[in-house]
Amino acid sequence: MSSYAPSPSLRNLFSELDQLLQTETEGHVSARVRAAERLQSEHLNQSLRRLRQAGGFAEIAAILCDACAPFCNDCAIFRVDNNVVTGECRRGTDRQTDAGFREVHFAAPEAAAFAGAIEAREPVVAICSAAEISTALLDLFGHAADDKAHLFPLTVDGTAVGVLYTAGAVESAALELLAQSAAMVLESRQEARQEARRKPVHAAVPDLLRIEPAPPAVDSLSSEDRRLHLLAQRFARVQVAEMRLYRPDAVKAGRARGDLYSVLQEPIDSARQTYRQTFVSATPTMADYFHEELLRTLANNNAAWLGEKYPGPLL
Repeated sequence: MSSYAPSPSLRNLFSELDQLLQTETEGHVSARVRAAERLQSEHLNQSLRRLRQAGGFAEIAAILCDACAPFCNDCAIFRVDNNVVTGECRRGTDRQTDAGFREVHFAAPEAAAFAGAIEAREPVVAICSAAEISTALLDLFGHAADDKAHLFPLTVDGTAVGVLYTAGAVESAALELLAQSAAMVLESRQEARQEARRKPVHAAVPDLLRIEPAPPAVDSLSSEDRRLHLLAQRFARVQVAEMRLYRPDAVKAGRARGDLYSVLQEPIDSARQTYRQTFVSATPTMADYFHEELLRTLANNNAAWLGEKYPGPLL
């Protein structure tokens, strides 16, 4: 029985065809990745526009739930009032199910993850156990023993008035950006209600939007300066969240090299200029919240990671 061995020219042809196929496959995959990134960016932009046009908490919560769909397997929004957590809406459910979900409530201290997010006003990652998320939610969501929940507080005027609850495969940077944007809208709606309360005819304001006493240092500021400080803090958090979301590879490389500024110079310089023109020049009481957010969130409170070329605080 004779065997056939391909000639050198045929082997070269096979090699060229294999290389061509590999190149085309890589190009196809790269194109699909770019297309997916564009779709994700468009979804985020559309979601942010919808949030800016929303009214009260219920509408903002529903839009936020829809907006989070591409970035997690499951999500829900909870109200927080007097340290009591109450269900508002859950992704992928109808009105009747939402009505039942709004019957879910528990005291925040009964769920350590919720208590931590509400008290610290920072995102929390926790194992899905009864001690962390409450027995009610563990039964409702049907989490496995090794599932993790990611909680993002909706902070208005220094108080957590809601929580974005997500689980499964989570893209935390996108979810944090959406949660912060929703909180900014809630805060702007609260300011409008404050203005209405100053008029002779006083409308009743829900407990959700109750104004808590401000810390002494902030309380000593004028109402306009206090508003500017809150806006500056929001601006700083959103700008840094966008860097984490849109430039994750650069953030990772900058941390590894201990030089975040070199790999993120363009967005950092742009945000610094805007911050200087919008907030620093507006009041002599302003603090450099943007620098603080860079240091805390990107550099993990390690100033050396910002790099030798980093210009330093604006103030």
